[in-house]
Amino acid sequence: MVDTKTKIIAAAVKCFRSHESETLEKVAEEAGVSRRTLHRYFENRQDLLESCKNEMLTRCNKAMHEAYESDKDPINKVRNMLFAAIEQGANYAFIKRIYERINFSEVDRQKEFEFDNVKSNWLKIIKGLQEEKRMNDELTIPWIFNLFGSIIETSILAVEAGDVARNDSKKFAWISFKGAIGLKE
Repeated sequence: MVDTKTKIIAAAVKCFRSHESETLEKVAEEAGVSRRTLHRYFENRQDLLESCKNEMLTRCNKAMHEAYESDKDPINKVRNMLFAAIEQGANYAFIKRIYERINFSEVDRQKEFEFDNVKSNWLKIIKGLQEEKRMNDELTIPWIFNLFGSIIETSILAVEAGDVARNDSKKFAWISFKGAIGLKE
């Protein structure tokens, strides 16, 4: 059985994903609890958003780690990590938008978004592919990392806008990323 706090967080994610300014009354209704019960677990909207952010970090970390472990081939690892990031990003894009408005870059500098070795594993893969001459070695790793993030964001935005089907977005993202970095499969 799912505990009440978890139900409220899941309801908040569902509500805020559709309308990031959704009311706490609507979140409580979606969770099947009273507003008073919601406030037993969360002092205010910001407290609930922090819990949503922590949920996102946990899920993203798990998905990226599973994607990293999913294959021995480094190219498949990168592709699977891209797909996992798109999938998780689509579910939690509202968090990034909200935190961008309240200085997301400062949150990032505080290492709140530094995943448990996921980023360092990703960087090792990219460095190894460059050393093996399987991709363009003129591009810096920070450039490639930012490009990776931009491809994820573009994929999410295209799906949200209705311009691209969700399944196509992953295919297009992979084609775009590997082409941009000169990846030789």
